[in-house]
Amino acid sequence: MNGLPGSGKTTLATSLGRCLDIPVLAKDRFKESLADLVGPAAPRALLGRIAMDTIWSLAEGLTGPVIVESWWFRPRDREFARAGITRSEARTVLEIWCDVPIDVAQQRYRDRTRHRVHQDERDMTEEWRDWAARGAPLDLGKVLRVDTTGPVDLGRLTAWVRDPEDPAPTLTR
Repeated sequence: MNGLPGSGKTTLATSLGRCLDIPVLAKDRFKESLADLVGPAAPRALLGRIAMDTIWSLAEGLTGPVIVESWWFRPRDREFARAGITRSEARTVLEIWCDVPIDVAQQRYRDRTRHRVHQDERDMTEEWRDWAARGAPLDLGKVLRVDTTGPVDLGRLTAWVRDPEDPAPTLTR
């Protein structure tokens, strides 16, 4: 599950995980737990890498499918994600890209309250410009773009995940 910050990844991953009865491994949950353990001593980037290493280890060790949820910025994270997928020995890779207009993602980002490890109060003007210009699916498997501006048709999404050989449903604007 991928998409810009504020695109609805966690919400959709959680709902989809419930529908499919499969685990959801969300980077922010792991990163926040690590931050609670070590406090401000560890840099955010280090905690993020450890969180993803842990997620890929779990994905490798669990039997059956899992949902891995994170914001992967293609220019920065594509090869790291590829290595994690390889490590997990995933037989099938499906990427659901949560698609929202940049202004919607930014507003959601500003409106939410998150763990202090994310440092959401910092000025991220340049990051948002870059993300808007270059944010895209990793394209390491089958990709389905899903409009997460409003409610998502979980029935159609679940059907596609169960049988990705069927033509992808239209779930975008």
